[in-house]
Amino acid sequence: MAKNLYQFNVAGSPVYVGSTALEELKSHLSTHYSEKDGIIILADENTHEHCYPLLIEEVPRLSHAFKIVIPAGESQKTLETCERVWNQFAVAGANRRSLLINLGGGMISDLGGFTGAVFHRGMDFIHIPTSLLGMVDASMGGKTGVDLYSLKNLIGVFSNPKAVYVWPRFLKTLPLRQLLSGYAEMMKHALIADYNFWSRLIAIPMAVISDWESYIVEAIKIKAEIVNRDPLETGDRLLLNFGHTLGHAFETWSLRHDEKPLTHGEAIAMGIICETYISYRTAGLSIVERDEIVKRILLNFNSYKIPTLAIDELVEITNYDKKNQRGRPMLTLIRNIGNAVAGQAVEPALIRESFFRFTDFVK
Repeated sequence: MAKNLYQFNVAGSPVYVGSTALEELKSHLSTHYSEKDGIIILADENTHEHCYPLLIEEVPRLSHAFKIVIPAGESQKTLETCERVWNQFAVAGANRRSLLINLGGGMISDLGGFTGAVFHRGMDFIHIPTSLLGMVDASMGGKTGVDLYSLKNLIGVFSNPKAVYVWPRFLKTLPLRQLLSGYAEMMKHALIADYNFWSRLIAIPMAVISDWESYIVEAIKIKAEIVNRDPLETGDRLLLNFGHTLGHAFETWSLRHDEKPLTHGEAIAMGIICETYISYRTAGLSIVERDEIVKRILLNFNSYKIPTLAIDELVEITNYDKKNQRGRPMLTLIRNIGNAVAGQAVEPALIRESFFRFTDFVK
């Protein structure tokens, strides 16, 4: 097997992608951190079981790191969990010279980045994403945060990791549902910026993709280009929110009501359907491309039934979105596949209409 390594810069953080990414991690550790500084690994129960042994096999030095293991799932992304993690930092004797390694998917990088960014007013942290979603989106760009009252990422700061190490071998530990979660973010990247990438993504069923590395590289290129133009999300970076305003509403609703909540990617796929419909109604997206997008999403994602009685609550949840202005949601919409426009004010009545249309699409 060829040994590949790709390097990107995302908002000032180096991102290493490929089969030798963990070799770069070993070099980083030996150069910047002594044993007395202290290294802490934050993982959830799943990544501790399935990914930690692979990491230690590749980077034996980390077998001596202080481990913090938390339950898995978005429901753990709370200030209460942060407090437990901070208490463990104190037990470990962590300080500003210590290093936090976040080993996991989007929940771990969001929560881990936040806890590291504010402990002692900031300690170094790096991300080792183990999910496809983490590899193409959540681990890079400096967004950290936790949920409040199930509302997505209401508490957080911008704080960039010292580095991100994307080792695709971790994907072999994932069930199909988790791969799909990352695939939804890949679809979003393509829809907002690259028609050719979209065409490649839909050329074969997701379930038979084996060369994930090349897809990951293409997705990171898109995110890097956008984030580097606008690191603090005051303009172009809002493009990356396509599907997320209404997707977060679905995710929050599911966290509140479902015994087995939606994954982030599943919710974003649903949000893409709704925001694609709004793009058709207001941004000039053709009905042909609207129907193609909806079809491709429904071919890959199970039809999730939202009861019509839930729509009032879904609309209410959108009222708490961080991007709202003057009582109106501000969405990213697409004019055509590969061409998006950010900061579009959408009337609440059209938001409601899109939720009703979603229930029609999935019938």
